[in-house]
Amino acid sequence: MGLVRLFVLVWVIAFGGLPITAWAGQPGEPAGKVLRVQGSAVALLDAQPRTLAVGTEVRVGDILSTGANSRLEVELGDGSTLFLGERASFNVIAFSSPKDGGEMVLRLLSGAFSAVSGAIAKQGGRMDIETPVATIGIRGTTVWGGQLDGDFQVALLDGTRAVVTTRGGRVDLMKVGDGTLIKNQDTAPAPPKKWGGNKLERAKATVAFR
Repeated sequence: MGLVRLFVLVWVIAFGGLPITAWAGQPGEPAGKVLRVQGSAVALLDAQPRTLAVGTEVRVGDILSTGANSRLEVELGDGSTLFLGERASFNVIAFSSPKDGGEMVLRLLSGAFSAVSGAIAKQGGRMDIETPVATIGIRGTTVWGGQLDGDFQVALLDGTRAVVTTRGGRVDLMKVGDGTLIKNQDTAPAPPKKWGGNKLERAKATVAFR
């Protein structure tokens, strides 16, 4: 077992996680490219680190990590876009293009992210983001997820629907600006509600470029 797969397995076990997903595309195959970097960002694949810069290829199996006060924007092969905030780590577990059936599975290990779906989700394919406490199914939408006010939370930033699932249950985010809070894997996500005040803006700021 390669070190990257072992790293993911350790995280799954540590958090009592969801089963590891079968890989679509072989480790090392192209999955996308870097569009923007603020500060420092690296990719780790098979214990080999690569510094990320504009145009750098992103591969299946990569663990993408950002430093302090850093941001990263990645475009995946179906046109999906991923934004990472500072001190975030994200694993590209699976990617296959729409012409090959269209599947994307990503895993947030730490930090905050937002994701804009592309052709895979729009054509009804699987686009899931696994986290230590929940799986987020993206269905033609833009979502944000991360720690906010001491808890892991998810919000619908645009589009029509995102599905947040734990072992304890699931909720569907159907209205832009609605969010949910997830305490742990064994507890159902909180009922969706409109994020008032400046909460949505605070969430967006965690992944916004300066």
